[in-house]
Amino acid sequence: MEIPIYIILGLFVGVLGGLFGIGGGVIIVPALLFVLTYLGYESDLLIHICVATSLGTIFFTAFASAFAHNQKGSVDWGFWRKLSIGIALGSYLGSVISISIEASTLKVIIGISYLLIALQILINVNMSAKDLKPSFSTILYGTGTGTASSILGIGGGSFTVPYLNYAGLKMVNSIGTASACGVIISFFASLGFVLTGLGEDQALEKSIGLIYWPALVGISLGSLFSAQAGVYLAHKISERLLKALFGIFILSVSYYMLFI
Repeated sequence: MEIPIYIILGLFVGVLGGLFGIGGGVIIVPALLFVLTYLGYESDLLIHICVATSLGTIFFTAFASAFAHNQKGSVDWGFWRKLSIGIALGSYLGSVISISIEASTLKVIIGISYLLIALQILINVNMSAKDLKPSFSTILYGTGTGTASSILGIGGGSFTVPYLNYAGLKMVNSIGTASACGVIISFFASLGFVLTGLGEDQALEKSIGLIYWPALVGISLGSLFSAQAGVYLAHKISERLLKALFGIFILSVSYYMLFI
């Protein structure tokens, strides 16, 4: 009976992934924690299992979204290559660090991070973009993005979209490139959580390392069917409105993590 719940969650996550270039972790982590708790699962690492599983599902969501965006020519592979070098290192490192962070601390960290990102996006809606080129600083930014994303269980779009938009990419191209970056974040972070969780007695019975495979399968299936709907919407909405909606969405997630 669990799988249908995860499929429904995946359908919603897929639309948001295609629309905003996010992997859906900001929804998956709290939603999965609620579902597992409701179903009676207990573990000292339950929040970490949710983070790890979220990152696993992001691979499929981000891949589907990136594929659809690339079909429309909205992935900047030059920026992607530079970001991915740092993202690969940072994502694996972040998965190792995450295990040592308390659940309550994780919630506050993501809440504050998203508040700052949302304010930046909303305040700078009319800010002129810089004409930046991929460079070594792009690799460093990717390292920080990968580390933070892995710790928080997210696809990194909340960090890469504002950066790419500021670098001069159109909003829809920033989202498409962020989706492609999410594939790298998911792969290396998941690898870290699998290796870290091997032999862990607090892992759930159906987990591979710290990744809970029934949720991984259900959410991934749902998101694969709905990601292109989000991409379609992203290409139909005006740039100003898309940027404002992205900022409001991140702000609402921040409020949830800090106050609910």
